[in-house]
Parts: sequence; structure tokens; C-alpha cells
Amino acid sequence: MSTQQLRPIEQYFPTEPWLQEYRDAINDDDDYAENCAGWGVDFDGRFVFQIEDVPLESHTVADLPQEIVEATDDRLSALSEDEIETVLETAPDEIRESIESRDGSLEERVAEEIKSTTMAEIPDRTWPELRAELPDLLDELIVQLEENVTDDGTVYSYLDLYDGECREVDTIIDLDNQEYGFRLIGDYEKWTKLVRGEGDVIDMLMSGEFEIDGDMQKILQYSDAAVDLAEISGDVDSRFIF
Repeated sequence: MSTQQLRPIEQYFPTEPWLQEYRDAINDDDDYAENCAGWGVDFDGRFVFQIEDVPLESHTVADLPQEIVEATDDRLSALSEDEIETVLETAPDEIRESIESRDGSLEERVAEEIKSTTMAEIPDRTWPELRAELPDLLDELIVQLEENVTDDGTVYSYLDLYDGECREVDTIIDLDNQEYGFRLIGDYEKWTKLVRGEGDVIDMLMSGEFEIDGDMQKILQYSDAAVDLAEISGDVDSRFIF
């Protein structure tokens, strides 16, 4: 039985629902509104946060937060053998063969097959009948991977920042289809450090942990607002998929 409670999808970074929560937190912050007044008024202040090297190839379902892994075990163990056999009737042949090669009861073998699958492979190695038996949160995360992560493991989070307000957020796949004025680039590890509140964004820029595509002088001019954005992300109630 799960020892930890599943959280809503909005708490899991770097999903699109988390980005929506971040937008709300930005717009509720009076310090940011004051420090960012004038941003984007006579220039393009729209931002892309480029989160590179999300470790989908090296991490499996078993590497997700413990509550998701436990909930997956609980859901599958609650199924009868006949119910699992029905689910497996529509499984791809290679997955059925892989399950049959494992040891243990049928539900244990199915659970191990799922948990040992990399997050890069999980969208292609799950099918509708299986998806229906997985925890809703895991299914939602799989949808996020399908819709919002590029083939090379990059998440592009778009924020329309203007005059002390975040007017819109979105996740995009193709940068060529979105205009923006600035792009903050870093790998997943550096982004999680920042969102955990363990780093200063200006210091991380200066040290090369992040790169900026855009006018660095504007960033320095609004350095207090940049620090506010980082601190606000640290205040969002967040879980990390890895």
C-alpha cells in the first residue's frame, strides 16, 4: 500500500500544469510586479526557459517519485489474473514476450515490466487498455512526455512577461513557431537546482551554469526582477519527476 499521497499534476516539475501554477504565483507577487515594471514595454520581453537533457533515456518509471511507483504497484496488484490477462490481450507481441520471460506472479511481472521501462519509451510501450489501469497521475505524466518534450529531451517553457505581469504561459515543441525576446538555457539538473531555491540565477548566469540568448544588459538592468522570478519558482509547491 502506498505510504505517500499522490500529488496533483500541477506540483510536478517540469510539466505544463506546473508552469500554470508558476504563472499564478508570479502574478500574485507584489515585489515582482514592482521590480519588473516597464519590462517588455518598448522591447520584446517574452521568455523561453529551455530545459535541456531531461533524463528520459536513462531514467525508468521506477525512478519517478516514490508515491507514483507505489501507486502503480497498488493499482496492478488490485487486479485479478483474469483482468490482467484481458489487458494483455491487446499488448504488442514484444511486450507480452518480455513479460512472460520474467519471474513471479503475473501482476508482479507486469509491474516490473512497466517499472523497468525508460520514460523515453513509456509512451510507445503502453496501450489504451493498460493506460486505463495505471494511476491517473502516471497517465497524465505520460501525456506530458508525448506532448511537451522534444525527441532530444528538451522542454521549452514559454512565458509572456510584460510590465510586471505574466500574461500567458505555454509549452512549445518547435521554437521556430514562437516569437520571443529572451531564452534562458540550462540542463535539467541546473533547473531543478534553481527551482529548489538552491541557486541565484544571476550568479548561475555569470558562472556559465545557464546561458542567455538575448540582451544581457536588459537582464542586468532588471536583475531584481530576475531574482524574484527564481525565488517565486522556489516558493511553488513542487515535486520533481526525477
